[in-house]
Amino acid sequence: MMKTLIVDDEKWTRETIKSFGKWEQYGIKAIMEAADGQEGLKIIEQWSPDIVITDMKMPGVDGMELLRVVAERFPQVKLIVASGYDDFQYMRQAIRSRAKEYLLKPIHADDLNLILDKCTKEIQRDSRPHLKSFSFLSKDLSTLVMDYKRTVVSFLDELNADGFESAMQRFFYEFKKLDDLDENLLAKIEQEFIPILEEQMIKNDCNVIDVFKNEELIYEGGLSLDLIMKKQLLLGNRYIEYMLQLKKRKGRVDLGEIKDYIERNFSESHLSLDVLANKFFVSKEYLSKAFKAMYGCNITEYIVSRRMEYAKKLIEANELQIKSIAQMSGYEDLSYFYRVFKKYFKISPGEMRQS
Repeated sequence: MMKTLIVDDEKWTRETIKSFGKWEQYGIKAIMEAADGQEGLKIIEQWSPDIVITDMKMPGVDGMELLRVVAERFPQVKLIVASGYDDFQYMRQAIRSRAKEYLLKPIHADDLNLILDKCTKEIQRDSRPHLKSFSFLSKDLSTLVMDYKRTVVSFLDELNADGFESAMQRFFYEFKKLDDLDENLLAKIEQEFIPILEEQMIKNDCNVIDVFKNEELIYEGGLSLDLIMKKQLLLGNRYIEYMLQLKKRKGRVDLGEIKDYIERNFSESHLSLDVLANKFFVSKEYLSKAFKAMYGCNITEYIVSRRMEYAKKLIEANELQIKSIAQMSGYEDLSYFYRVFKKYFKISPGEMRQS
């Protein structure tokens, strides 16, 4: 029987995750909840869940600390992050903790179930009694992996896509010639690449969401060298493409394009200055100053104004509950929506509706 723990300080989010998950289909028979990281760690120690789904920004022990502790003390637990923040520091901790996925709120049922399917398959695979602990049984294999890592790093540093692909093809051809590869060693080879890529992204302040997109990275029929190479080629080429675009666009920014993007996406809860700076390949400081000089307000103020005017329109229509209006305006936390609304209009949403 597999067990899942949901850690989030918002009860509404916990209920949403519970309602979205196809738990029975994936063999998950028990679900528990925790309202913060401290409570979550206590439950993990006492209850030993197989999967932990956690928010990042919580009072007390936050998701960053929870991920770190679980990765160190309970490495067998499959970690899934569900956060409203497209934040590089959060992403980096998720990668370091070997989180299986970083889902951005509002969570979509298909995305959640896709990663639950992947996690439960891995748990079933890892529970097979014939599996050994990860280790290199061959000196030849260990030497080959060291050479592989050095070569891959050099081509990623150079942003040389042709060299990177050629090196991957050559090394995986050599891997296939080895006789002692089993499922454990395949998993070890599969895991070697992520720290390499993470180091490159940290060094270049790269937006991890643009590299670690999830739709193409699920293994359907278990690990194989061909699938591992396909995944690593995909991620490496995404990183190189991202960095080449960054170099081309650095210093050039179309403020009108950014303003139009905000107009189309202001209702997305994760939209922020950080998100826009990463998406349009420009520093936060420059974007904030340039936008204010052009439009008379900073990015955050403009996002809030668009959300508030939209919320006002929905409230005056008097057709939806205020909770639904908050969510449609980009606010998952109803109490926070009330505070922002009252600060902006000087009256509460309820008072505006009555008037």
